[in-house]
Amino acid sequence: MPDLSTGVVVIGGGSTGAGVLRDLAMRGIDAVLVEKGDLASGTTGRSHGLLHSGGRYCVNDLQAAIECVEEGRILRKIARTTIEDTGGYFVSVTDEDREWEPRFVEGCRQAGITCERISVEEARRREPALSRHVRTAFWLPEDGHLDPFFLVLANTESARRRGARVMTYTEVVGFSRAGDRVTGVRLRDVMSGAETAIACQAVINATGAWSGLVARLLGVEVRVVPVKGVMVVLSHRLAHAAINRCHKPGDGDIVVPALSVAILGTTSAKVPHPEVLPIEWDEVRRMIEEGALMLDGVTTARAMRAYAGVRPLYDLGAEAEGREMSRNFAVIDHEVRDGVKGLTSIVGGKVTTYRLMAERVVDLVARRLGVGNPCTTADVPISDHDDSLDQLRHRPAQLGVPKPHSGEHPLEPLLCECEMVRPRDAAPWFADPAVRTLEDVRRRTRAGMGPCQAAICSYRLAARLVTDRGLDGSQATRAMADFLETRWRGVRHVFWGSQLRQAQVGTGLQMELFNLDRQLAIDGDRPETREPRLPSRRPVPAEARG
Repeated sequence: MPDLSTGVVVIGGGSTGAGVLRDLAMRGIDAVLVEKGDLASGTTGRSHGLLHSGGRYCVNDLQAAIECVEEGRILRKIARTTIEDTGGYFVSVTDEDREWEPRFVEGCRQAGITCERISVEEARRREPALSRHVRTAFWLPEDGHLDPFFLVLANTESARRRGARVMTYTEVVGFSRAGDRVTGVRLRDVMSGAETAIACQAVINATGAWSGLVARLLGVEVRVVPVKGVMVVLSHRLAHAAINRCHKPGDGDIVVPALSVAILGTTSAKVPHPEVLPIEWDEVRRMIEEGALMLDGVTTARAMRAYAGVRPLYDLGAEAEGREMSRNFAVIDHEVRDGVKGLTSIVGGKVTTYRLMAERVVDLVARRLGVGNPCTTADVPISDHDDSLDQLRHRPAQLGVPKPHSGEHPLEPLLCECEMVRPRDAAPWFADPAVRTLEDVRRRTRAGMGPCQAAICSYRLAARLVTDRGLDGSQATRAMADFLETRWRGVRHVFWGSQLRQAQVGTGLQMELFNLDRQLAIDGDRPETREPRLPSRRPVPAEARG
């Protein structure tokens, strides 16, 4: 007998899976989302966070550009709490770039993208860091920054308010079938090893670059090409708006302002597996050199970490490779194509188009389930509050001025100064049994993502494990060390210059002030301190235990 039953199981906790879950819940369809890691821990959480105007695709991939600009306008209405409305510039720095301009302008016109050519002098007045190499500038107000973590959480929380369930750290290991129909999924908790099963009427495979691996469990094929993209995080914002190179998309041709930092991207290279994402020094160096052609300060700013994501490009069997492959998406009806009833896959696309992708696949599944309720996700705001994502600009004032009759103190202590994370911002997540590690807390609060890369806030977060979850000092120390290790994985790829000095400061704090290495050595022979999961004080519900 299965442990749970539901209408639809959604596999994948990125933007597409979260959007699918919300769409199902809003149509009144009972659904459970399962994700083998944490929410937004795959492709979505490793993107550069550009809310696409469509300008990067309007020449070579017109349909994808149209979808980006239309969905971007919708997201500004329904998901404003996850968006920094920065706008963007496309700049030419070489003769080859200027030859691209007529095609770019015409592509913007065909896609319906707002595009205004402005003088270089005016562009530099707005963005003083524009390099001396810039020859032409176009203003595209519909570019922006979309925080991928807040987007996914907002969608899943919206779905949960409507009755949906979310199971993180839960991997699909197989399916149940009755003849040619899928009747359920078999699951394993990746931390405890406990196995469970969910009976269902339909399964939606929204695992992106992992779609082929999931489909293979049922003996069907989904041809997804995993393409690696490396990004570099600079320790401060070099520009107010997104800066794009006006040419055929290439390496190091975009800088996205992302709250307290700037993200420089990105490379494009096929990889054999979506989890094999090596970062090479030449990739980092090439992006920094190319980015410096657009913006002064790229070579002198502190490169505080590098990371890699994987694009789930759908293989249509054409000759195109890498950047030539379409960023469009496809809904695969496995009943029609493969004779497997109850399974549908959604592949390809962009974070910007996640809502449309969810709408298309849920339209099909709802029809099969006999549900006629229309999609309303384009009209109903995701969040039930109205705070702007641009919180770093306004939070200093909020920290210093208490709300009337709130009883708050004028000044609040901070868990993370870099990202201005208050105890109240983190407290709900320490009470959530689905949050298993300090990395999970980071994704929900941005604590540890700022210039010091958790050198200071890791200690404060670990202390909350003692006060909020009842862990002993050894367990909290181990959790802190694991958190710092995940930060180190990105820092080690930019280990030079000012970042090397910053890392030495961080090492001094951890090893000399906090005695982290000595404490770990003392606890090394105690197996109970090695468990990375963060236990909750209260019993964990079955759906969270997996």
